[in-house]
Amino acid sequence: MPQNNRVTKIKWMPLPRTEKAEALKNPYCGLYVIFRFYAGSDRRYPTGEVIESILPDPDQQLCLMEINLLPYREEPLPEGALHIIRRVIRHFASQGKQLILRFMYDWEGKGVLNEPKDIGIILGHMGQLSPLLKEYTEAIYILQGLFIGSWGEMHSSRYLGERSMVRLAKQIYGCAGEKTQIALRCPSFWRMIFKTYHPLDGAEAFTGIQKARFGLFNDGIMASEADFGTYGSISAMDAKAYGDKWLREEELEFQNKLCRYVSNGGEVIHECPYNDAEQAIETLRRMRVSYLHAEYDEGVLSKWKAARLGSPYAPWKDRTAFEYIEAHLGYRFTLGEASLSPAPGKGSLRAAVKITNKGFAPCYHKFEIKFIVRTASFSEVHEYGVDTDTRRWMPEERVELETEIPVSGWGQKSYILGFSIYDPRSGQPIRIANTFSAADHMGVYSLGNFMLGT
Repeated sequence: MPQNNRVTKIKWMPLPRTEKAEALKNPYCGLYVIFRFYAGSDRRYPTGEVIESILPDPDQQLCLMEINLLPYREEPLPEGALHIIRRVIRHFASQGKQLILRFMYDWEGKGVLNEPKDIGIILGHMGQLSPLLKEYTEAIYILQGLFIGSWGEMHSSRYLGERSMVRLAKQIYGCAGEKTQIALRCPSFWRMIFKTYHPLDGAEAFTGIQKARFGLFNDGIMASEADFGTYGSISAMDAKAYGDKWLREEELEFQNKLCRYVSNGGEVIHECPYNDAEQAIETLRRMRVSYLHAEYDEGVLSKWKAARLGSPYAPWKDRTAFEYIEAHLGYRFTLGEASLSPAPGKGSLRAAVKITNKGFAPCYHKFEIKFIVRTASFSEVHEYGVDTDTRRWMPEERVELETEIPVSGWGQKSYILGFSIYDPRSGQPIRIANTFSAADHMGVYSLGNFMLGT
């Protein structure tokens, strides 16, 4: 080691870094499948497996649980039904999944007929579920919908008026865990509930206020000009009510701004020109989509699997549009140039790295960022945190991170500089989209090797 721990010379040998063309399987984003249960039955509908025997795909981080409350549309939920709902949530949480929950009263497209005739029943059910939703707040990522409409999709319902929607939104906000997002079916519903034409801004984001926890979902993505009723025919300039549905282009722009800070996802349906490969990629990017249904619509998914990408999509040239879309759902962090140099006049080093989010969306979670210095044998490991907010790492914006590393107490001259991103909520290291050496057993990626001198 240099005398007095003063570093005057360093030999820095960075590893090469290029983006790899593969999906990363990180938390809170990617493809999902649906698991359906009737409240009161411990069997998956319609296949019949007992809850605890279900094994979700290990490559998919997200699971969508639909829980049908139809048997109790005229009464409070009995303890037996609440116990079974607890078993559903507990089982999928124990599998390390992030849960998207959707409660509803209809699987037949008969929302008005099947949902409770008294909104008090719905509000009561939300209240009964509250202790459970708060207990599993670490596992429940999103509550989808407000329990109403056909398939719980917030259409074909008697409760789509402003007064009812505001009551339902306020109740579920109070009943959900503080870390849980709540997703609304249309951007117009968001404007109606929060009585504004303006999306969430950076000052309000992540503050915990009601509108900072409400995002979107769309089960008709790119199905038509209006996404099958998600958008409308009114220009934003001509809107006379907060709940008016705007023209497609204006709604896409609204989502682009709102979903800087809250999530968006859903299903693609109805094969048509709107979901042709390159247009689909651009639309999903504008919407900032984090998650998509892996099994529906097969016509659209098959089209993407057959479409090959060209040179502008390097390093994805000759890969399929489906592969590209799957890999870019949500966030996708890629490291660029890394450097290590003596800090002038100090017994320390200055470590820096550039990182870009190549995904369609931000991560919406505050991850822990560290530089790690270690020996090849792990006989010494030193960690140094970085003060940054990963929730604000926007797509295609390059972030430059740096920290000062004191060398006091080091016993060797040769070390490895590493970098890690860790999610304390899910307990998972975040995978990075670079071709250099894979993460070690601690989830740390090597940036390069260095030797100290004087």
